Amino acid sequence: MSNVYIGIDPGKSGAVAVINNNQNILLLEDWPGNEIAAASIIRDLIKAYPDHHSGTYEYSIKAAIERSQSMPGQGVRSMFVFGTNYGIWQGVLAAFQIPFIIPTPQAWQKGVISKAKDKKPALAAASRMFPLAELYGPRGGGKDGRADALLIADFCRRLNSRQPDKAKPERVER
Repeated sequence: MSNVYIGIDPGKSGAVAVINNNQNILLLEDWPGNEIAAASIIRDLIKAYPDHHSGTYEYSIKAAIERSQSMPGQGVRSMFVFGTNYGIWQGVLAAFQIPFIIPTPQAWQKGVISKAKDKKPALAAASRMFPLAELYGPRGGGKDGRADALLIADFCRRLNSRQPDKAKPERVER
C-alpha cells in the first residue's frame, strides 16, 4: 500500500506539503491565497490518486493541519487571517473526505526540533530531512511556512506508520 501525507501550516505565510511513504515531496506550495485555489490543490491531488474513494485502499491520503492558536503579541488581524485559513483547510479536506488530524505545534515538533522562539530550527530540520525542498527565497530568506508544512506532513507519516490502517480512519485531535 502506498500512502500520501498532507501537511498544512494555515498561517498567512503558511504552506501545504504533500509527501509519500519514502519522504519524497510530491507538492510544496505557499498558501494559495483563497479557498478556491486551496480546493484546487486538493482536487488535483485526488485526480492524481483516483483510487482514493474506491474502497480498495491500495493507497491512502491522510492529512494534518497545525492547530490554530493565538500567540502572545500576535495582532487581531493576524489571528483572524490564521483562523480563517485554518477553517478553509478543514472545510476543503472534509469536502474531499480526507481524514485529518489537528496536532499542536508541540506535538509535531517533538523529537524533530527543539523549543525555540524563531523559525530557524524548523528550517534547519526541514532542510536536513528534505534536502531538495525549496525552503529559501531568491534573496535567501527562509520560507518557514514551507518548512513547517513539510514537518507536519512528516509527523502525519510517522504517526500513521505506527498505527494499522482502518477501513474508515477517524479524525483525531492531538
